[in-house]
Amino acid sequence: MDLIELLKDSNNDEQKCDDLLKRCFNSSESDLDEFINNLSRSFDIHLPTLQNFISHLCNKYLQVTPNANLRWNIFLAKFMSSLITIVIMDNLHNSDLFDFCEFLHKSIELLWWASNKKNNNNKLNLAFQTINLMFSKIMDADGVLEVLVSEVYGRRCLKRILFDFNMINQIERIELLKAVDIVAALVEKCPEHKNDLSLSEGFYVYKACTALLETLGNHQGVQADFHKNLKSLSIKDDLTLLRMKLPQKLSDLPHFLLTLEQRKIDSFSDLMGFLPCTNCHKQALNYMYPKKYFLEEESATLECFRLPFEFNDDDKLGPWDILLSEDTIKDLQQLESTPEVIRAVMKKLGHISSGEWDKYKLRCTVRTDNIPVYEVAFLDNNLKILWQIDYGFSIRNNSYMQLVKIWAVTANKERIDKILKNLSIAHISKQSNWCVAGQMGKNNTILPMILGDEEPIKPSEDRFYSLYNSKTDDELLEVHKMLVINKFIPLSTNLYKSLVLGGFNFTFQVSKKEHEIINCPTSAIIIGRSGTGKTTCIVFRQIASYLNSRLNKIPSDDKIFHRRQIFITMSPNLRHRVKEYFDNIRESAILAGTKMSKAQFREYRRKKEEENANDQYMHEEENEKRELKGIPDSFNHLQLTDKYFPLFITFEKFSKMLQETYGISNRDIIKQKKYDADNIDSYDKEKYEPNISPSFINTEDKNFVNYTRFRKKYWPSLNDHCSQNFDCGLVYSEFSIIKGSNPEVDYLSREDYRTVSIKKFPVFCYNRDQIYDLFLLYEKMKARNGDYDSMDRTLAILHCAKKKTLGGLHIHEVYIDECQDNHIVDIALILKVFDRASSIFLAGDIAQCIARGSSFRFQDLRALMYQWELTRAPANHRSVLKPKQFELNVNYRSHNGILQLAASVVDLIRKFFPNSIDHLLPERSEVGGPRPIIFDGFQDFVDSKKNGQNERQKRSSFIEFGAEQVILVREEDQKKSIKSGLGLVMTVFEAKGMEFDDVLLYNFFTDSLACQKWRVILSALNENSEGVPAFSHEKHYILSSELKHLYVAITRARQHIWICEENTEYIMPIRMYWEHLGLIEVSHETTLSSLAKKSDSHEWNRQGRKFFEQRQYEQVKSLGMNI
Repeated sequence: MDLIELLKDSNNDEQKCDDLLKRCFNSSESDLDEFINNLSRSFDIHLPTLQNFISHLCNKYLQVTPNANLRWNIFLAKFMSSLITIVIMDNLHNSDLFDFCEFLHKSIELLWWASNKKNNNNKLNLAFQTINLMFSKIMDADGVLEVLVSEVYGRRCLKRILFDFNMINQIERIELLKAVDIVAALVEKCPEHKNDLSLSEGFYVYKACTALLETLGNHQGVQADFHKNLKSLSIKDDLTLLRMKLPQKLSDLPHFLLTLEQRKIDSFSDLMGFLPCTNCHKQALNYMYPKKYFLEEESATLECFRLPFEFNDDDKLGPWDILLSEDTIKDLQQLESTPEVIRAVMKKLGHISSGEWDKYKLRCTVRTDNIPVYEVAFLDNNLKILWQIDYGFSIRNNSYMQLVKIWAVTANKERIDKILKNLSIAHISKQSNWCVAGQMGKNNTILPMILGDEEPIKPSEDRFYSLYNSKTDDELLEVHKMLVINKFIPLSTNLYKSLVLGGFNFTFQVSKKEHEIINCPTSAIIIGRSGTGKTTCIVFRQIASYLNSRLNKIPSDDKIFHRRQIFITMSPNLRHRVKEYFDNIRESAILAGTKMSKAQFREYRRKKEEENANDQYMHEEENEKRELKGIPDSFNHLQLTDKYFPLFITFEKFSKMLQETYGISNRDIIKQKKYDADNIDSYDKEKYEPNISPSFINTEDKNFVNYTRFRKKYWPSLNDHCSQNFDCGLVYSEFSIIKGSNPEVDYLSREDYRTVSIKKFPVFCYNRDQIYDLFLLYEKMKARNGDYDSMDRTLAILHCAKKKTLGGLHIHEVYIDECQDNHIVDIALILKVFDRASSIFLAGDIAQCIARGSSFRFQDLRALMYQWELTRAPANHRSVLKPKQFELNVNYRSHNGILQLAASVVDLIRKFFPNSIDHLLPERSEVGGPRPIIFDGFQDFVDSKKNGQNERQKRSSFIEFGAEQVILVREEDQKKSIKSGLGLVMTVFEAKGMEFDDVLLYNFFTDSLACQKWRVILSALNENSEGVPAFSHEKHYILSSELKHLYVAITRARQHIWICEENTEYIMPIRMYWEHLGLIEVSHETTLSSLAKKSDSHEWNRQGRKFFEQRQYEQVKSLGMNI
């Protein structure tokens, strides 16, 4: 094996690094020269392994004193000199590469260490000669000094050379003066140092010396009236600053100039004190590599986060905001083949916006029960615009005010009648005085009423139910759909242009709080319950920032680039859905700025119709893998180029990319986490043979331990060591507290784990020694088997990230959705590798934290984020920016009947486990809806599920529950016990992230491990507590996870929640609690058939596609679809 192959094989292996050095030592001069030249020719390829090799040598040798008489040290000095003069000097143009500066720094350190400085004259010393030559090469290479001195290791290397090694007295004066000028110019151009420079004496000394040298240098040959001429110059202030006097005669001037030069050189140390600096490094990279790096506009304007379909001043609309309902958008999309009709509609909408309603005869009233609804008719095509005055938040005015809502653009009379009927119900709870025209402006123009900065007060829940007491459930749900689920899109020029060209996804009107989140320029945490719009805020913020950040690499380059953004989530399906949504909005926004000829437009329409006709495929798991595989497995800028951004990846893919970048294999992780397992005798050693794969981690690897593998492979042995009957899932989650809650250590010590706050982590607060023993046993078993889990992976990468910066392209923004599914160490890793990001947005809901092995807490996240900003503030030369926290409490999925039931569960979690959930304002919806129902003795369902039909029956007889209805059970075993003929059956965990019209929660309490422990809920009633057990963490810890599962189950529903239990004993406490609060109805006679909704084949196919993309393959099969 030649030396190059040995180097490739030595990665992170100390013994192999030693073997390589010995081979180099014993190699012939020609072989060694060939090795060095190969490194120089393919420097970018070999740099990572070369850096690891040099790092190993530093760790081994820099801690001991060298013996100058040893032939070994002489060889090492020559070897390092060759690396520097041939490999590094020939590759100064690659100084931006990840690891280059650190490699340079450590190479210089090794050379200095190995050189015999005592016995040789300094001028002849190999280290002095090599370093002097290297400095000259750096000064000759345009832009290299700026790149090096602004980076952490590069600046450290130059500081060591100039000041610690005292090379500043050996380097040519002309080169030093040039270096000082370069560094001063770099620092002075950086806006980050504007205030610091004004306070820097060293900088003023530099400026004064530079000015005097330039001025006095021009008088060096002038003899006549020398002193008089100098006095006439404006140099008094500079001389005063330097505390120097003018030379009295011409012969003194050369010495005076030399003194000035030395004073200027002496200011070098002060100037380097401003470095390293992230912004200076950006400037340096852009100067040296203009085609590779680009600069971001530093001053964010008000337009920075403007949504693509917001109102714009260029729209030239009138004073009234016009909001189009989703049905209206569909109406206009049906008219897209007739652009002249769309233009006519848009012209009418513009007239409505102007407020000149009487002038254009726009107020033909069609309903006046409570709030006027108007109709605008088109004489030539029977189309009618249905509109009304309403109120809401105006983005362009940043205030609550009157606005116009367009309900339909249609010629269908039946549809208009239905809309009017629903509006008559919806308008009951409206403030009618805010929905009528009031203010009159000039020229009989009607102006919108401004309502102020705060949201108008709406009717209370009790008031709402009294208003709608006579309405049926179906009528209430229609109102909910119209006012809550319905999205409104602002009228704008961009919307019109995009619609004409076939755009179909648009950003919609957002609330005031959502607008604040989208326009937040700093890092932020968004907390909200399920359905409150967290993901929408993230996507809208991302698309707004992306589209409004057009960045040019070089002025002469017409190609446009955008901020580099990364979206990370645990769920592959969520990743796909967010990317698809982002891409659709981006496409619609790009269409708005596209100019086409009529021929181009016809061709575009033809291709679009073909795409729509073929867009009926299901997003399969293989498609997901293919998408992610198309993204490079590295952050190296030569691989991960701008074409891949914005980047949408799972945390699994993110980890794989980091492994490749840092060169971490499975073997490295297992070796790092290896425990001394030689004395383990508590299980059969032959049963678990190590099987270490050399490939990079992926969760399909047979050595990777997820919850399923933990339960099957490890839990039986661990359970044998339990003196109590612990729940496997809870123990698995508790292990993540020991190992995943503190990024500063691999895992908590026993004493630290004992002292963890009971309020924060109450589950095993009385069994912590037993749990810790199980954890140690699990770690030993895992090490013996050569297995690893997700926290092993994260911690291994985090160790490397703490030692080395990520490098690669600069990432501007990072978005993390459903962050509660991560461990705190996962978030710590993301923050570490993206410490130069402009902002990081995280969104999540601790009440949905039912992921196996999760111990996530937002309190810990806030502390971690603040610490992140604190540590990176000095490097960025700015004050600490405390991450903002936003709370969303308006629910856009469920009505108040469901939300109040979910809120009551949150109240119980907060009462019994106060620090395990965030304290947020109660969720609310715009309207109410049917109360959840508990069925008392629902035998019809029990009989149905026991007497289900055979498989492969026809769909007509197969369907009972509809495609948007689901039966939720606790575990897989319970799911299998219900016959498939009833419809969709899922576990609560499977349903996380999905939503349905109706949810039947079956035997949630009957099959609960909490059993009689549910009775403690009665203590929350504050009534007669006789016979009610007192709450105890030790006895009732299981309710923490049980209540969170219950919350997730309830919040899957949009319209109805039905609860059915075979054993009513365990549900009785929470039933009494809910009845006391007036949140439920109890039914005694309802049968299964009365709940079921028939669905047609189209609805079942659509639901099947959803399940397929969620990887719910059993559900797809149960629908009779082939996969």
